[in-house]
Amino acid sequence: MDDKIKILIVSVLKPADDVRSYHKIGKSLAQTNKYEVNIIGFDSKMKAKEKNISLHPLFKFKRNSISRLFAPIKVLKKYIELKPKLIIVNTPELLPVMMIIKILFGTKIIYDVQENYQLNVKYSTLYSAIKKRLISTYLSTIENLSKYFTSGYLLAEEVYEKQLEFIDNQNYITVLNKSILPVKTEYKPIHIIPNHPINLVISGTLGREYGTLEGIEYCKYLNKNSYNVTLDIIGYSADNQYLEKIQNSIKNLSFINDRIENKPIPQQDIIEVSKKADMALLPYQLNPNLKDRFPTKIYDCIALGIPMIIPKNANWANFLSQYPASVSIDFNSPTKNELKDQLDKKSFYVQAPGKEIEWIIEEKKLVNFIEKIITK
Repeated sequence: MDDKIKILIVSVLKPADDVRSYHKIGKSLAQTNKYEVNIIGFDSKMKAKEKNISLHPLFKFKRNSISRLFAPIKVLKKYIELKPKLIIVNTPELLPVMMIIKILFGTKIIYDVQENYQLNVKYSTLYSAIKKRLISTYLSTIENLSKYFTSGYLLAEEVYEKQLEFIDNQNYITVLNKSILPVKTEYKPIHIIPNHPINLVISGTLGREYGTLEGIEYCKYLNKNSYNVTLDIIGYSADNQYLEKIQNSIKNLSFINDRIENKPIPQQDIIEVSKKADMALLPYQLNPNLKDRFPTKIYDCIALGIPMIIPKNANWANFLSQYPASVSIDFNSPTKNELKDQLDKKSFYVQAPGKEIEWIIEEKKLVNFIEKIITK
């Protein structure tokens, strides 16, 4: 790997084997055989099995730990050790140390924007009004400064082109979180009968904006209103208080099976549980931060051929109607026949999906973008 161009992908709160950093961006670059990809992230038990990829799980602390303040120093030390030609950073708190690296060493920097962090803070329930103002001002300052030391931006959502002022007139592309899962070779129409047993699944990240508690309450509601529903929950949250609320909500409920953890669960484990479900439950709470985004989970459910119950979101529903792959309900004010009436009328996956859900499209854009920046 010595003759290959070194690339460093850096995160603080995501695991070193994160789906986007490792399975998508990392593997896509490594398989060109032009690059040696190194990934810094949170503690992970996984060891890279891919050619041209090395994992560096530097961080092992709680989200609000004082140790987090020293993360930039660890990143700087690892940078000096590896001496990469390009860094892809996806955590805004690391942007100041990226600026230092740029000034001292001239290394090319790409900012992978996975969230609208300022909107995250604005609609967060974790901070007081004063803290929100302070954090938002800090984020606005460092992200605006990033245009002076970055060579380009990767945007994980199309809506960020409209929302993020600091990318105006800058070099960027959208690299959407489409599915890396093998798409089913054959799709057969699925019809779900409302008065038969229905196994639902909630998977992936658990949290307030993901509506995990609302999804649990919805399942309780269904079972009180003549449905026969079971629910599998497999996922994680870094918010221990929210995890405790989930555990209290499902206590002594025999129709719910759970694997709930405070660290990310391997994607393959989630896939195995999801495959057994009749429908996936996506009870997202559609605040202004979330309503215009497009969850990766939607692409993954399509790839697995799993029908979805989603909130009332016109953009998601319009996209899914082409197969069709979903029904829409109001998780906060459900009615008894809302789900039944839609299931009675609908067959899912009458039309098989195509390349529009697959990562391969994004991969080509990414590889071309990176090559242009490195060779410039």
